[in-house]
Amino acid sequence: MIVSRAIPFASFVSRLAAVAVRAAFPSLLAAFAVTAAAPSAQAADLVPFKVVLNFQADGALNGFYHALAKGYYRDAGLDVTLDHSNGSADAIARAAGGLYDVAVGDIATLTEFTLKNPDTAPRAVFLLYNRSPQAVISLKKSGIAKPADLAGRVLGVGAADAPSRMFPAFANLAGVDVSKIERRQIAPRVRESMLMGGQVDAVTGFDSTVFFNLKNNGVKFDEVNFIYYGDYGLDVYGNAILASRAALRDKADLVRKFVAASARGWREAIADPQGTIMAMRKFNEVAPLENETERLAWVGRRLIAPPATKEQGIGYYDKARLALNLKQISQAFGLDKVLTVEDIYDDRFLPPREERLVK
Repeated sequence: MIVSRAIPFASFVSRLAAVAVRAAFPSLLAAFAVTAAAPSAQAADLVPFKVVLNFQADGALNGFYHALAKGYYRDAGLDVTLDHSNGSADAIARAAGGLYDVAVGDIATLTEFTLKNPDTAPRAVFLLYNRSPQAVISLKKSGIAKPADLAGRVLGVGAADAPSRMFPAFANLAGVDVSKIERRQIAPRVRESMLMGGQVDAVTGFDSTVFFNLKNNGVKFDEVNFIYYGDYGLDVYGNAILASRAALRDKADLVRKFVAASARGWREAIADPQGTIMAMRKFNEVAPLENETERLAWVGRRLIAPPATKEQGIGYYDKARLALNLKQISQAFGLDKVLTVEDIYDDRFLPPREERLVK
């Protein structure tokens, strides 16, 4: 006798689903394999593009980090690697040596390097900082408020950063005898601690770098003096995106794409420091986000997008001003030759105005 048993409906549906999944498994597996392979195929299509930045990782470089995190470089077909350096001179030398496609470096340092290495020096393709952040920074209690106050004092300088390299030129224009100043070479990582500890009386540096490192250690803005190079005749453009000679020759289209993606990253980072600062975390896991957000805002509104760029956008340059910069730098170094704008800057890569306006 055959005994039939009713199968609960829920159990029946469950078994039916299992059978369907087993039947469809080969197709699902194939589909998964195609989907999983897609990112690899896309990655294989990207062109490696190496970039060396002008210092260690902090909020002042966040426009590049943001462009990388948002995929703007990937969208342009670039597999961008962002490395860091010990300063503009270091970054420029690496690009000149063929190790990198692009560097970020200070225009004044680039000018000096080009005069000494005319055949290998990279060229600027985007003037990022409209205003130079180079300064002598001291605590107000030191009594150093003007260049003449440095006589008989100890000045902490770096080995390769732009402000340290340019200090003799600044001193020359400011009428200061450098032989009366003790310049003590110090590592960037201990610069602010030595200033706070009184081991040096003042330091050279970028205002945004030194001040926010001091602020992170409890120093207030009204406790700090800034002596800006620009206020004493060395009013040069600051950091710029620089392309190596090889990249200009063989990868001009990639350079153009990198500049456009970077400009987009910087526009968004300047417009919304708080909303973009997390991109920095990949490169610096310990810096306080609040401090780095303020640093980014400082750099964005004071140096990259000051009022002078409101109409023309970031990266805009005045050819007459740049020509004067080159003359000032040559005179400050006591050099006979003055570079032309074309010797140092290639304007083919400037994105359209509407792609450079900051809200």
